[in-house]
Amino acid sequence: GDQSLNQDAHTMSNVGMMDAAFFVGKNELLSWLNELLQMSYTKIEQCANGAAYCQIMDAIYPGEVPLKKVLFDAKLEHDFIKNYKVLQSVFDKKQITKHIEVNKLIKAKPLDNLEFLQWIKRYFDMHFGGHEYNALERRGGGGGVSTKENSGVASGTNPRSATVAAAAAAASTASKNTRSTPVRAAARDVSNLAGAVPSRPGSSMGKRPGDEQLQLLQEELTSLKLTVAELEKERDFY
Repeated sequence: GDQSLNQDAHTMSNVGMMDAAFFVGKNELLSWLNELLQMSYTKIEQCANGAAYCQIMDAIYPGEVPLKKVLFDAKLEHDFIKNYKVLQSVFDKKQITKHIEVNKLIKAKPLDNLEFLQWIKRYFDMHFGGHEYNALERRGGGGGVSTKENSGVASGTNPRSATVAAAAAAASTASKNTRSTPVRAAARDVSNLAGAVPSRPGSSMGKRPGDEQLQLLQEELTSLKLTVAELEKERDFY
């Protein structure tokens, strides 16, 4: 057991740049990361604080990572370093000789974090046992995202964002299902949303402040209608 673990760890620490691990794209990595950890990261560089890397290791080795020491909302470099110390302790425990370039990773440069995330995903693919893993529960319910920029969208305080999000969700539902009913339902939902937005002609002289916002919303809904139309064509094709 220990010998094979050592061999695996040694193999993983020597994954070269031409390995398939380094051809995994950032969008695929973010989708995988957000699904596994129940996060809402939008950029690879949000991994720079080290918290996500620690929790990926916790998913592979449940209960062996001191997650209580991990600062999921760390925003300062000296807090990032604390997280990397936790990660290094896990690497040492599991005899993983991969060098963690902390000084580069904490600078939040996309390429450094992309390469490390590619490596850690490859390690995950080789060692994860396929067990159930409740990431939110494991970290105590917080730390879904490490920057402020997503807060407005997440809270849904902007009614325009909420409406567009609802329409986008309807279109997305359609794309995931090739049967006709959901596609038509999505088209209907988008039409209903379009109907809910009054289209006032309004002369250029008497424009009210909200008119511009309504126009933008109508344009976005039109775009979503086109998406649904394309999905219907795609469905008919198959």
